[in-house]
Amino acid sequence: MSQENVEVVRSVYEAWARDDLPGPAHLFDAQIEYVNPPGAVEPGTRHGLAAFTRAVRDVFEGLETWQIELERFIPAGQRVAVVVRYRAHWRVSGVDVEAHESALWTVRDGKVVRYEWFHGPNDALEAAGLSE
Repeated sequence: MSQENVEVVRSVYEAWARDDLPGPAHLFDAQIEYVNPPGAVEPGTRHGLAAFTRAVRDVFEGLETWQIELERFIPAGQRVAVVVRYRAHWRVSGVDVEAHESALWTVRDGKVVRYEWFHGPNDALEAAGLSE
């Protein structure tokens, strides 16, 4: 099941790279949770597919350009920790950013039920109990 969960998560990132937001609807549970970390512009948890869709679109709407390199997928049962490097140019501020971050995805029965992102590249691994 772990590799299948990795493929579900990879499919979402591939959709995001094509500006297909929030991604393939059949890959998301209707009650999905979207978790922003403390220190995010809008920290906290959003519930449901409509809230997830708004959150993802709001992030990408602020970006003029965005590129992502998927560096690592680490399966852990129903969860997949992902480490990414991204480059972005913010539309309003004109700021260019290049950084690493991570995310922890929970997948059940082929659908994402929780997406939690982190500022640091190892934070998702730590949250999943996989710290190196």
